[in-house]
Amino acid sequence: MKNRGWGAVALAAVQVMGLGTLYAWSVLIGPVQSHFDVDRTATGLVFSVSIAVFTLAVMAAPRLFAAQRLSVVGTIACFLGAGGLAAAAVAPTFAVFVLSYGGLFAAASGLGYSAGLQMAVASGVSRTGLATGVIVATFALGAVILGPMMGHVSASGALKAALFIPAVLLAGVGVLSLWVQRACTGLDAAFAERDTPSKAQGNGAAPSNTRLTWLLWWGFATGAAGGLMVLGHAAGIIAEQGGSVAVAGIAVSMIAVGNATGRLTSGAIADRLGPRTVLLLAALMLGVATGMMAMGVSIVVSVVALAVTGLSYGVMATGYPVAVHRFYGATQFASVYGRVFTAWGIAGLISPFVAGWMFDNTGSYSFALLLATGSAIISALTALMFPGRSQRATSEA
Repeated sequence: MKNRGWGAVALAAVQVMGLGTLYAWSVLIGPVQSHFDVDRTATGLVFSVSIAVFTLAVMAAPRLFAAQRLSVVGTIACFLGAGGLAAAAVAPTFAVFVLSYGGLFAAASGLGYSAGLQMAVASGVSRTGLATGVIVATFALGAVILGPMMGHVSASGALKAALFIPAVLLAGVGVLSLWVQRACTGLDAAFAERDTPSKAQGNGAAPSNTRLTWLLWWGFATGAAGGLMVLGHAAGIIAEQGGSVAVAGIAVSMIAVGNATGRLTSGAIADRLGPRTVLLLAALMLGVATGMMAMGVSIVVSVVALAVTGLSYGVMATGYPVAVHRFYGATQFASVYGRVFTAWGIAGLISPFVAGWMFDNTGSYSFALLLATGSAIISALTALMFPGRSQRATSEA
């Protein structure tokens, strides 16, 4: 498998890139409202359902596909995702649309993402942190690449075409995956079987550590909450501080660049420094950035701070799966990370809403930014309690 390791990672990256179009949802909001004659609250429900289903699918994948080849799981996810998008394109009612996009397509995205991350840690490559970063970054890249095209097509009144574009792409990736699996041998990495603790120790995996799992969960939850609270309202923050629409656009672009950079590089850095150091620094950077925005020093400072916020959030997005692998090993990675990943799902559902509520009730983002700063500090303090670079999880006494 070592000779085929990076090839397997590349295949997984192609699969998750197509599935990552789930996060291009915002470009469809207006067209979906017009097509189904629903309000903004209803369209907000679509993404909330998508986040919840995606999170549950990431958590359930190791159980549903225990001992199954990851390349096969990724292929299944591509075909399921294509089916979900196609069903959404021809949905006769808004309820069917929600079930198709927020249900089937989101579930397929979660399954494929879980399989891709497991491939990164089980592929046999020596730099698993870098491989994890590739998967996390390419998943986000799917929305960056296809989002503008889908937005342009849907804005012209062709919602069906905008959904069929990624559906056809995913079906094509599924066919390509089938061909690669037939042409190449050695793509046999799989989700781990559900071992008992004693068997896990015999396989060289650390037994599950409930305390450490909860620490990882809490660190991810507070870090992601602080980041999403800001990223979900970036343009509004700039507008409140007197920035123009053009400046807000620049800020959002810088956030995207920072996020992508953090996702792609943090795994490789964690390979060298260890995940505790990387996640601690990411949380501290996030706290400084949100604190500077809360002070309202200047528009330039806030734009740079938003870029740092995107970078910090991207580092965490890769750093936490790398940490789970470092502490628990490849055998337990998928099941443990599935539990830890629910922290992101909860943060994504709650924190942007809280920031909006605070703004509506105070007329300012200052309180939300201070709350994000406090959340980042809690994440940093939590990261200090993670095992060191050479340590793995141990059973609790």
